[in-house]
Amino acid sequence: MGFQPVLNILNMNISQFFQTLTSFPPRNFQQETITRILNRGDTVLRAPTGSGKTETAIAPFLFAKALNLDFPNKLIYVVPLRTLANSLRQRTEKLVRHWEAIHQPSRPLVVTLQTGENPEDPRFEGDIIFCTIDQLLSSFLNIPYSVGRGSANVNAGMIFASYLVFDELHLLDPQRSFTTVLRLLQEVKGISPFLLMTATLTDELVGYITKIGDEQLSFSQTSFIQVSDIDLSKIESQHQRYFYAENNPLTAQIVWDDIQQNQRQRVIIICNTVAKAQGLYRDLDDLNEGNQLNITLLHSRFLPEHRAKKEKYLQERFKKNWIDDGICDILIATQVIEVGLNITCEVMHTMLCPMSSLLQRAGRCARFEGEFGVVFVYRGIEVFDDNRDLDNDDLEVEEAISEGNISQKPATKKRTFLPYDDKICELTWQVLEVWNSSDTVTFRIEEKWINQVHQDETLLQAQRRENNQGEFDKQFNQAIFYGDASVTDDLIRFVDSRNIFVWEEPIFFDEQPIDPKKLIAFSIPTPTLCGIWQKYRSLEYEIDWLFKRIENPKGKRSESYTQPVTVPIISHKDLVYSFRILVNPKYLYYDEHIGLRIGIDIEGNGFYSPDKPQKLLPSEYTYHMDNYLGHLVLMWKCWREVFVTKVLINGKIEEVKFASIKNEILDAGGRFIQSKFFPNVSEREAKALFEYLVLLAVFTHDLGKLQTKWQSVMRGWQEIAYRDFGGRNPQGYLLAHTDFNPEDRVQRKALLDYEKKYKRPNHAVESAFLANYILQQTLAPLLQEYFYADSQQIFGIAYSVMMAAGRHHSAFAKGWGTKDIGKIGKIELHSEASRAIADSWRCLMKFFPGILPIPELGNLSQTSYAVAEFTLDKFTPQQIKYLQLYSLVVRALRLSDMRSVQLI
Repeated sequence: MGFQPVLNILNMNISQFFQTLTSFPPRNFQQETITRILNRGDTVLRAPTGSGKTETAIAPFLFAKALNLDFPNKLIYVVPLRTLANSLRQRTEKLVRHWEAIHQPSRPLVVTLQTGENPEDPRFEGDIIFCTIDQLLSSFLNIPYSVGRGSANVNAGMIFASYLVFDELHLLDPQRSFTTVLRLLQEVKGISPFLLMTATLTDELVGYITKIGDEQLSFSQTSFIQVSDIDLSKIESQHQRYFYAENNPLTAQIVWDDIQQNQRQRVIIICNTVAKAQGLYRDLDDLNEGNQLNITLLHSRFLPEHRAKKEKYLQERFKKNWIDDGICDILIATQVIEVGLNITCEVMHTMLCPMSSLLQRAGRCARFEGEFGVVFVYRGIEVFDDNRDLDNDDLEVEEAISEGNISQKPATKKRTFLPYDDKICELTWQVLEVWNSSDTVTFRIEEKWINQVHQDETLLQAQRRENNQGEFDKQFNQAIFYGDASVTDDLIRFVDSRNIFVWEEPIFFDEQPIDPKKLIAFSIPTPTLCGIWQKYRSLEYEIDWLFKRIENPKGKRSESYTQPVTVPIISHKDLVYSFRILVNPKYLYYDEHIGLRIGIDIEGNGFYSPDKPQKLLPSEYTYHMDNYLGHLVLMWKCWREVFVTKVLINGKIEEVKFASIKNEILDAGGRFIQSKFFPNVSEREAKALFEYLVLLAVFTHDLGKLQTKWQSVMRGWQEIAYRDFGGRNPQGYLLAHTDFNPEDRVQRKALLDYEKKYKRPNHAVESAFLANYILQQTLAPLLQEYFYADSQQIFGIAYSVMMAAGRHHSAFAKGWGTKDIGKIGKIELHSEASRAIADSWRCLMKFFPGILPIPELGNLSQTSYAVAEFTLDKFTPQQIKYLQLYSLVVRALRLSDMRSVQLI
């Protein structure tokens, strides 16, 4: 179905649909937003906390499927904080299951979570995916955190195939992640619809965002929707919230006294750092000798099972329509609860923070109708002397590090409102001090406060973005075109977190294989790790290793899916640029009440990552023998059909049905081709052309495996696997893969010994080189004669397919230079190669729709090809649309390849 306005359809359906989904009718702003999104209108929504923004964002995706509208088949819901992404996922899952009970789909939608701590969906294969901004932007920039560098090209394409929701923009770093989000929105404009939501954006920033457009392609500007006075009167009519600025620091004793004097029943305390939260928790626990209080600590350093248990408990005890049982519940948390957690309280104690964050925190106080709430804001928190060691766990690192001076020893720096900027916090304090606290604070007052505190900052940030545009473009291109991960500090955020792992097996040697995907990860802020490292390096005596980085082996074949190994961390720079870190359990303490602590002064309590259910899943490094023709046929099957597999969801292994790759990406590919290359062709023709590009990528990506030497080496190993390890008999097949189980140590050693004698030649770049001959016959005539493409378009589109073939194992394979030519010499093809190619073409074309006049296959006319200089990085920043087309094609190719090996 082509793009068409759906306003008339929705006028009669949207209210009924929304009430079915949520059990209450939509407010005006919800109906307006949903209608706009379903018309593919990009939108900014500013609405109060607790007003139903999440439901508003999810609804268009579900309604589009029920109405069979032209809309993306994937929803990426982006949040700034990883810890509460799971809460949003669980809320959404309930909505989806309720909706599907009434509007039964052909298969249940798969709702997944992708964060550093919960990497359920590293390749974004679910239908609705909740992820952090780091995960999305790193994927967009071709330097993804979720997969290794070799697979860095697998995720970028999904951004053009998704409905994108960005929640709580106020928490994004204005000079890093927010700037990159703006560039992302410019790139997807007209391809992927997007919704930006927050309660706390300045008027100036809203105006800036809504100007996003593309005059050359006549895309409309982004719409701004805000809550009307009519809606506000209904939202605010039955609940009240008051603010008080407190000059004295917050202590556990103040909280205790307030509970006793005012008979509090539900109290939330929000600290700015984990260490403060842990210290205050211990203080209150010491006061709670008679167990009069139920105290819960929630922050980012708990095991998923413990955090899930806490969140479930909190959502019951702090929910709407709660029943008072006479017990006082206290939640002590960090800023992780600013967004996503649908809870409420009667009194909140919070450390001072920027106004935008403060109002988000306050959204968890008197959140629902009929509630009265008080928010106390403090300039500091004091921890009792007995628990002062906890308070000292977090360490700020000198900001000069962010300017590239990371090789030097970091210095400590004291900031009053860590991790926030002192100046903005002081401006927030000034507004609170002069406020007449006897008056309730309405959303219109909150809007005024936001502008009052953040408007000048917004203008300054906009000016900085303009002044730094040249440097941003340079770094953006370094990431997109060359996979330069060093720019993440400037394009995403500098003070980010790292995934740390604790392994139960002893590490005595470096280069020890380890599979981090089978271990539970914790997320720790980089400054905290740097502080621990600084103490470790300053010791005057030697102790055991503290940190090791987990990375793919260097100097190995780039085309191998080789298991990661542990490598020493010997400098501060090593630590900063390590995204997966192994910690020595001797210096780590964990329990389910206080969470994780790391440090050289901490006595480990024997904790290591418990068995992860994912350990029961097959290793992705396991292969089974399949023949050349069968492999291509299975890949094309994976392109077309739903994929059934087992994944880790909510901490449990579940069988799921992922959408076919075609269902995910075909519409976006067609829309991209229409928008960027051939605006005059029909949608049907554009989609057929994109599918043909995917078919050609599948067809050509393994041509290099038809080399005589490749077949000889792999057949030799398969005969060993058949003889000694229960593998299949290779018989006379041309092989695509051989049997190999990396978790069998004997088999792993046997393969290493074999490869020392018989070196397997590379095949991916060779495939791209040979693909050039095929594409001249099968693609160039079609583009020229049917689509009237010019020479630049023919080259760019064909080269996108060759890049996909050449980089289907190594995302930044460069091709061959002058030195490589002498080493390789010639590509000698197997005597049966021509027949295998012809048979493959015939089998794939059986399942290709007869929309386009596909040229006849001329096959490879020679058995020997002299190699020449051949590079895979010819695209320039001015040709970024071709790189983006490549990202769509290579995603389809690599997902088909990865899924196909699981079908054997």
